[in-house]
Amino acid sequence: FRPGRMADSFGIIVDKVVSWDIQSMRIARMVDTAVLRLSGQSTVGKAWESLFPAGHPNSETKIGIKHNFSYSSDMENNWSDNLCPFGPKSAVTNAIVSGLSQMMDGTFPPENITVFERIYSRGTRSRFPVIQGYRPVFPDRAGINKDSRPGSSRIHWISSTSSLELPDDAPGFIAAPDFPREYRAPQRIFAGVYEHDFLINYIIAKDHREAGITGAMKNNYGCTDNPVGTHGTSWTDKDSAYAGTRLCAPVFYKNIDRQAPYILNFLDALAGIYHGGPLSGNIFHPNTIAVSKDPVALDSYLLGLVNQAREANQMHVISADDGWTPADHPNAPHVRIASTHHGLGSMSM
Repeated sequence: FRPGRMADSFGIIVDKVVSWDIQSMRIARMVDTAVLRLSGQSTVGKAWESLFPAGHPNSETKIGIKHNFSYSSDMENNWSDNLCPFGPKSAVTNAIVSGLSQMMDGTFPPENITVFERIYSRGTRSRFPVIQGYRPVFPDRAGINKDSRPGSSRIHWISSTSSLELPDDAPGFIAAPDFPREYRAPQRIFAGVYEHDFLINYIIAKDHREAGITGAMKNNYGCTDNPVGTHGTSWTDKDSAYAGTRLCAPVFYKNIDRQAPYILNFLDALAGIYHGGPLSGNIFHPNTIAVSKDPVALDSYLLGLVNQAREANQMHVISADDGWTPADHPNAPHVRIASTHHGLGSMSM
């Protein structure tokens, strides 16, 4: 990549991606190695099995892999025609599915695994999954962008505008219960999320202009119908009356996890954004995959990776304290609050 020539809406000169490459076999080895080291098991199938509670996996266990397609074409890069290095990658997903399929001595049904994400069903962003290597998905008889094929994992691209994605009995929660009624941000969880028994949280290494970083907890904003209710349309406003991700991101993670527990948080840091994210910005490439059952630990690790790139480029680091950096980049206090107020994990690694 090289520095671009035009600034985005935040005044950031977005990097121009010239070329990049995915080595699928190397990525598969990286994914397998990460899960083997985390579990201490000797085989890939047993390593994945060890992440589940007693009684699972079995032939009926349903597993969802939550993705993150929160990026956007800009004046330098058109991601509706070109691979995005900080988007989900089919090579990574295929490696996860392959590992899961080795459970139960290789008999675990891949049809029990669903790749899902809330996504734009129209416009150029609707092309992002196909460009990233995922097969085309067409609406089924009910009009839902969901498909299945024998011997393969399923895909479900959730449309937030479809009432079919939110049944009347969909579970919900209040994101900011201690705020005035108009700022409490009630949420309902999409059926494409809670219909699974367990989830895998696939996140991308990026900073974020409201949350500080995009990580394991922030990724849950794609699981409900009203994430904008936590920060309003002016989501970078320092004087906002909304609770924001500072307080709400841990609440999202906790409530999604109650409906369908996360067995693993998975960080794709093959490439990412250290400044200007989450939609576009300045790119770095740690060439790293990291996994943890602890979302706070993984977000703390991600924060460290982002800050290494920021320091290397003479930028202020993003802390887990309240407030902003001296250059007005938001910090990532939700990482700290998730540990101290919600007991979701530890920042010590």
